[in-house]
Amino acid sequence: MYPTVGILLSMRLLDRLILRELLPPLLFGVSLFTALVFAGGYVFMITEYAVKGAPLRLVIELALLYLPQIAVRTLPMGMLLATLLGFGRLSSDWEITAARAAGVSLRRMMMPVFWLSLLVSLAAIGFNETLVPWATARAAEIRKSILEQLRLTEQEAFGFPQFRDGRLDSYVIVAGGRDPQTQELYQLTLLKYPAEGAREPEVVLYAQRAQWDGEAQWTLYNGWWRTADGQYGSFVVFRAEPRLNLTIRRTPVQIEALLTNVDERSFRQLREQIEFFRREGADEAQLRQLTVELYNKINVPLASLVFALLGAPLGIRPQRSSPASGFALSVAIIFAYWVMARYLVILGRGAIDPLLASSLPNLIGIALAVWFIHRKERA
Repeated sequence: MYPTVGILLSMRLLDRLILRELLPPLLFGVSLFTALVFAGGYVFMITEYAVKGAPLRLVIELALLYLPQIAVRTLPMGMLLATLLGFGRLSSDWEITAARAAGVSLRRMMMPVFWLSLLVSLAAIGFNETLVPWATARAAEIRKSILEQLRLTEQEAFGFPQFRDGRLDSYVIVAGGRDPQTQELYQLTLLKYPAEGAREPEVVLYAQRAQWDGEAQWTLYNGWWRTADGQYGSFVVFRAEPRLNLTIRRTPVQIEALLTNVDERSFRQLREQIEFFRREGADEAQLRQLTVELYNKINVPLASLVFALLGAPLGIRPQRSSPASGFALSVAIIFAYWVMARYLVILGRGAIDPLLASSLPNLIGIALAVWFIHRKERA
C-alpha cells in the first residue's frame, strides 16, 4: 500500500513541476506574440487616431477590444513556446532523464501538457464564440465614432454576386460605400448577365445613389444604363426625377451581414450565413471558402493542443540549449503552420473538402507529435 501511495505522490509532484515550468513561458509567449501581432497590424491606426485628436478613452478602449481576436490566434503560439522552453529546461537540468530512470514514461510526463493545452483550447473556443464577436463588433462601433468625431470619411468599396438557378445572374459593385443610418448605397454599378452564361454583361447600370424603399426594392438616383440589344445597343440617362426602381436581392440587413468581419460572427451565425447563400444559389467556391472559415473557428483554437503535443518532445534534447533556440524553432513551426493553413483555405474553394482543408494542419501536427513522442521514448 505504502509504495503505491508514494508513487502517486511522486506523480503529482512531477505534474506540478511540469506545470510550473509551462505556465510562465505560456504567459510570456502569449503576451509576446500578441504584442507583435498588435504592433504589426493595429499600432499605426491607433496612433493615427490619437495624434489627430481622438478622445484618449476611446483610443485605449479600441486598442483593448482588438486583443481578444488576436489572443485566440496567439494562444497556440504561446503554448508551443511554453512546451519547447519548459521541456528544454527540464531536459537540460537532467530532470527528464531522472524521471525516465525512475520508470516514468514520456507519455506519462505528457499528461499535464495534454490537460493544460486542452483547457487552453476549450477556453479559446469559448472566447471565439462569445468574447471575440462582441469585442470585434464593439471595436467597429468605436472606430466609426472616432471617424465621425474627427470628421474623417472611410468609404469602403464592396461588391457581391447575385445568382439565379445556380448561375451568375448579376454582379453589384458599390464603389462609394454605404450609410447604414440612411440605408443608402453610393456609386452603384450593376452588371446583368444573359441567361446563356456569356461572359459579357447584357446590361450595365450606374447610379450615384441608391436608397432602400423599406419593402423590396432600391430606388436609384442620377445615373444611366446601357443595354447590348441591337447593333449599337441603347443608352438611357435618368436623374433624380424620374428615378429608377431596381430589385437587388439584398436588403440593408443582408448587406450588413455580408460585410461583417468573420470575427464578428459566432459559429452559429456564420453557419446561418452559409445556409442563406446556399438558398440563394451562390457559387460553390464562395460557399466552400466560407465553410473553411466556419471550421477554422474550431480548428484554430485546437492548435493549442496540437502545438503542445508537438513542442514537448521537440524540447527534449540531449545537450543543453539556450532559450533562443526554442524561440527560433517555435517561430519556424508557427510560420510553416500558418503558411500551410492559408494555402489550404485556397484549396478548400474547390480542390479538396472544406473540412479537410481546415483540419489538415492539425492532423499533420498530431501525426508528427505522435511520431516524435514514439521516437523519443525509444531513444
